[in-house]
Amino acid sequence: MRSNRLWIGLSCGVALGLGGVVAADLSTQTASAQSANFTVSAAQLKINQSISSAAVKRSNRALNYLAPIRTTQTDNADDGSDGVKPLNSIPGSGDGWTVGQLDQGQKQYWVNVSNTGAVTASSGPTGTGAFTATRTAAGTYTVNFQTPVSACSWSANPYFTAPPGTPLFAFTIGVPGQANQVQVRTFNPAGTPTDTTFTVQVLC
Repeated sequence: MRSNRLWIGLSCGVALGLGGVVAADLSTQTASAQSANFTVSAAQLKINQSISSAAVKRSNRALNYLAPIRTTQTDNADDGSDGVKPLNSIPGSGDGWTVGQLDQGQKQYWVNVSNTGAVTASSGPTGTGAFTATRTAAGTYTVNFQTPVSACSWSANPYFTAPPGTPLFAFTIGVPGQANQVQVRTFNPAGTPTDTTFTVQVLC
């Protein structure tokens, strides 16, 4: 009886040992795709999972950066599965980026000015800090961008809601001691200063 117990014990031990070997082998063998001639290991699947997770995080982060141009409708349609901040938690969302939010090398400003020197439209903020323009003489205007633009590129062109009867021209010059300002001068083909509507662009 004692001998039988010994053999039973040995048999169980061998069986358990073989089971452990089989289990270890199953955990390390590659998984084959039936419809394609390739294999993927468990380690590779973990790597792919990590890559996918990182991609989702980057996507959600990008959407949060785009909050200024997201809308309430798109926010309600898809909240990013808790990975994207709702618009109502982001001040100024949906209003577009301000000048201060744009990096150096990415700043672009523009102003449309009437022939009397009034700003009719612009890329600037509203209220305090808004872009301004002043007519200082016939065909001479000073535009204040409320931020240094002396190291930027400027250009100006007359603009009209309908084709003008006489072509007009515009050019820009700096304002000494005023880094925030650009002067625009408009004139007719004879070189005579002439009041007209114009648009001025600044690229930094």
